[in-house]
Amino acid sequence: MPNTTVRAAAEGLPAINRRRMLLGLAAASTAAAAITAASAAGCAPVENPELVRLGNQLPEAAAEYRAALDEIEWIAAEWKHRWPLAPDEITMPRGNYIDGERDIAGRLLKRPGEEHVRCVRDVRNLAAIVATDRPPRHNASEATRARRAHWLARAKRELKIGKAYKSQTARLRDISGMDLAKARVAAAKKSLSDLVTAIMEQPGTTMEGMLIKAQAVTTFNKAMARKYPLDGELWAAQLAASVLQLASEGDASA
Repeated sequence: MPNTTVRAAAEGLPAINRRRMLLGLAAASTAAAAITAASAAGCAPVENPELVRLGNQLPEAAAEYRAALDEIEWIAAEWKHRWPLAPDEITMPRGNYIDGERDIAGRLLKRPGEEHVRCVRDVRNLAAIVATDRPPRHNASEATRARRAHWLARAKRELKIGKAYKSQTARLRDISGMDLAKARVAAAKKSLSDLVTAIMEQPGTTMEGMLIKAQAVTTFNKAMARKYPLDGELWAAQLAASVLQLASEGDASA
């Protein structure tokens, strides 16, 4: 079995090589003990070299994803005080995930001293309101005509303000580099996800292959840092973490 070393691919992952991890598993599992004994005798099966090659790419892929996230945090901090709040004319109380006010990184923004995130009126909706305006009926009262004229003037004013705000924030995201940084994050996330998928699709022939796959799942979940993962993802992460922890504890006691 090749003594291939893989650096810790995520924070908290034991920085030990796979052969030592196998020895740790042997201390807690008779099956693993048999495998390592066979390995010492030189008759253990050799792990799929493509799986090993892909596993060795995990640290770099995870590091790129974390670096891309760090870049977003840096830009958000640098531009925090230059990011404009939406004008009051186009905001309403109690926004939600869809229409809530956001910062330069696209995260929901709660204003100082306010309990709830504000809702920012969408420019497209404002434009649709103005575009679908119809004159009042010929027998409408003067009061009705006056109210409608006032409503239309207000809608046009809010549309103008909304367009200006949208243009201003788009310009800041562009010149700050946030758009490019977010594209980098998306590419790094896809690259890491594709790598883990490729690892899972490769056949494993030894306990080393099991550890590579466990390391891949653990690396992905730590990198994503999801607060509410799906059950399947949670189970996979727990299993992978348990395998790695058992190997680490066995190594420490050897």
